[in-house]
Amino acid sequence: MARPSPLDVYGKLDKSNCGDCGYETCMAFATDLLERKIRLEDCTHLMKDPKQKKNLQKLREMLRPPQRPVRIGVGEKEVTIGGEEVLMRHQLTFYNPTAFFLQVADDQDDLVEIIKYLDNLTIERIGEVLQIQGIALRCVSKDGETFKNAAKKVAENTALPIMLCCLEPEFLMSAAKEIINKKPALYTATKDTWEQLGTFAVQNNLAIVVSTPTGDLDELMSLSATLQKLGSEQIILDPGTFYGPGAISKTYDNIAQLRIAGINNENENAGWPVMGVPAAYWTQAADIKEEEIWKAKFQEIIMGSVMVSQATSLLILNSGQKKEDIWALLALMTLRQSIYSDPRIYPAVDAGIYEIGEPNENSPIFVTSNYRLTKIPVELDIKAANLDAYLLVSDSEGIGIESAVAGGQFSSGSIAETVNETGIFDKINHRILIIPGMAARLSGALEDEADCYVLVGPRDSSGIGDFIKKKWTPEKYMEEYKDR
Repeated sequence: MARPSPLDVYGKLDKSNCGDCGYETCMAFATDLLERKIRLEDCTHLMKDPKQKKNLQKLREMLRPPQRPVRIGVGEKEVTIGGEEVLMRHQLTFYNPTAFFLQVADDQDDLVEIIKYLDNLTIERIGEVLQIQGIALRCVSKDGETFKNAAKKVAENTALPIMLCCLEPEFLMSAAKEIINKKPALYTATKDTWEQLGTFAVQNNLAIVVSTPTGDLDELMSLSATLQKLGSEQIILDPGTFYGPGAISKTYDNIAQLRIAGINNENENAGWPVMGVPAAYWTQAADIKEEEIWKAKFQEIIMGSVMVSQATSLLILNSGQKKEDIWALLALMTLRQSIYSDPRIYPAVDAGIYEIGEPNENSPIFVTSNYRLTKIPVELDIKAANLDAYLLVSDSEGIGIESAVAGGQFSSGSIAETVNETGIFDKINHRILIIPGMAARLSGALEDEADCYVLVGPRDSSGIGDFIKKKWTPEKYMEEYKDR
């Protein structure tokens, strides 16, 4: 089905331009609705006016992606998984990054301590705060009361979405009832438990996972179809995560087949978020010895990387619930951050002057582009060198130094223009600019256009600290500048 245009969406709105949604016009609302920045529920007219009922239904159908979105949890930390329109990011973009759920056992003595740690866990990288999206509580005790009490403890100590994982439907439903206001996801419905769990999930509007122990996709599709007939609109598909010779390829193929069937072929039974369980390594590997625990962690993260690369909607992980395993989460979060960047836009920051530390009239001025993944590392490296400095960010249209120099977006003219607009030389006692090593060829022209002395810095900003120690003698360069 062809993707609707903003005009198609606008045609189904009441065109009153009431502003209740926070937008001045219905066209602006339609544009951001199509980009998933807002939801249909944000239009009060659509939701409350009986005359708009037909248009609301038409809009729901028009905006429904081939892979339906599923929401888990409540409040600010509610997570949406799935909802993708394309198989490959470059075809449009991906909207909902892979959600990471960390598994914990219901019989862990330090359960509350771990939950609080995970709830507060943040990693800042390249200007973004990276976090996990949920907690997966496993019924390891095989005791319904223990599982239910553990669910309450988890809910009391975190606002993160919760997935309850248990093969006993009675235990699962009992625990879900205790935290029903948190909208937990239920794992898992099988060919033996689908009716009981499916009915419960529909009655309480909960997300439910369907799975098969053998990874039989035909059985999985049958379960999906059956749950839809029951009335479920929140289904997650788990095709299985398998380790061992030839098993990783099976895991990969199953995920790929489901995504192709759901997104490209618009198969309604496959058109749901697909999840994986890299944590399954710990149950599938036989007798992991103490000295080989590191190997198990690596195997889990390798599988997680494969799944993130496939745009799998949700992963359940084991490694990462302790501080010493932060490397595992950092690896996957870094990969996810890269894969889910929007290919339609250059990640740019505002051009201008940024003060780092407490610069004064004798502080150096470093020049860089406004590509976010250049500006932020340069800034961090200047801070790491304990320097008080100015960072002059020139508008390169959000393109990195090397490409922008070649393409002309980062030029002597654009840098000189930024110098003039910011009036940076009025704040200091020198007229010295330090440009990146990759932009060395701009030095001569920049000296003429900005009326300054140009120092060519290191090609990599990690060398800034050593560069300043060896080269920063502003008096010497100002004498040379005056003698020109």
